[in-house]
Amino acid sequence: MLKNSILIVLLTLILPIFTFAQPSEPPKDSRTYERLAIKAYQAKDYPAFLENQKQADSLNPNHPRITYNLAIAYTLNGKTNEAIAGLNKLAAMKLVYSIENDDDFAPLKNNADFQNLLKKFEANAQPTNNAQKAFEVKEKGLVAESAAYDAKTKNFYLASVAQRKILKVGADGKTTIFADKNAGLWSVFGIKIDNKRQILWAASSAHKQMPDLKSEENGMTGIFKFDLKSGKLLKKYLIPNQPKAHWLGDLAIAPNGDVYATDSINPMIFVIRRTKDKDEIEPFAESANFASPQGLDFTPDGKFMLMADYSKGIFKINLATKEITKIIPAENTTMLGIDGLYFYQNSLIATQNGVNPQRIIKLNLSKDLKRVENFSVLEANNPLFDEITLGVLNGNQFYFVANSQWNLLGDGGKFAEQEKLKDVSILKIKL
Repeated sequence: MLKNSILIVLLTLILPIFTFAQPSEPPKDSRTYERLAIKAYQAKDYPAFLENQKQADSLNPNHPRITYNLAIAYTLNGKTNEAIAGLNKLAAMKLVYSIENDDDFAPLKNNADFQNLLKKFEANAQPTNNAQKAFEVKEKGLVAESAAYDAKTKNFYLASVAQRKILKVGADGKTTIFADKNAGLWSVFGIKIDNKRQILWAASSAHKQMPDLKSEENGMTGIFKFDLKSGKLLKKYLIPNQPKAHWLGDLAIAPNGDVYATDSINPMIFVIRRTKDKDEIEPFAESANFASPQGLDFTPDGKFMLMADYSKGIFKINLATKEITKIIPAENTTMLGIDGLYFYQNSLIATQNGVNPQRIIKLNLSKDLKRVENFSVLEANNPLFDEITLGVLNGNQFYFVANSQWNLLGDGGKFAEQEKLKDVSILKIKL
């Protein structure tokens, strides 16, 4: 049976919404082939398992889960060299898998190359620690999602999922409430500061893990606009939960002041245009290629948006034409599981919490922004890490939430294991 972090067993939970194509219309989505592969695996039809995994891999290369399960398929079909090559690819991605504990790899355990792989995965589990602690917030149970920075006052701001508030952290470390549910906030996710106009923008969404949820609010979301100096709420830009639920999880401010936000469950991008006569939120872009939009940022010239999709990779979007293209990953690089995304000197800094180990990576882009040339791990296997989330760039320093502790939050905002809660640590990395 499969026992690692991104597994066939998990797919049975996340892929039930996809239906099988009729024989006359071959399925074209990688997830459909994965589901067919699961059925074949469970039926011990290993040749069919392999063929469907190969199809999934051809449609979605460099996907760790697909690569891992393809290695299993090769193993179960006696194709040792191909299985070892797939596992080596995962090791080159700097990921960690306990392949020695997976019974499906039993035929390989006496293979010298397999034993070598154990050492590679063990090396990937060693700490890569370049970060320092920037500050700590002495409040347990925040589930801090993101950080923002005001260059003028040198204040930091933290968004809280569990407490439905935004905290201000002064240069002296003193913490005060900037805004809370009295302003109508639901759980607060991405926050950004427009330093030029002294505005704080916050993405807020109502969901089952939020305390004091009213049933009619579930699936509602919006952007909240605050005056940075006074904390006064200037406007709410709300999206109703009918006919579909929404969840704005992150936002970014374009160089011209327009605000863009990603909807992770009804996959699309919204915009609030600063120069438009009607001051409202409206759809900007959607695509059948989107699955779960997350972090986003812009090139300094304001021509392009870069957006991370949790299960699809990174997309480049022309803001003038709305042309959407997928950025090509470098060999042995995965761009899946990315939460926060930040443009820095023709590279992307990313918080990648959907892989093992969770990590901060740097993706160096080609000049035309069409592909990733190479990547490096900036921080991984840090003992403080407990669900890293979003951050903020300040010059050549990247600040990020190291331990949001999302995994401890249950329905209704209740914590099943309250004794495990820790104060929030914000780390910084010099780029």
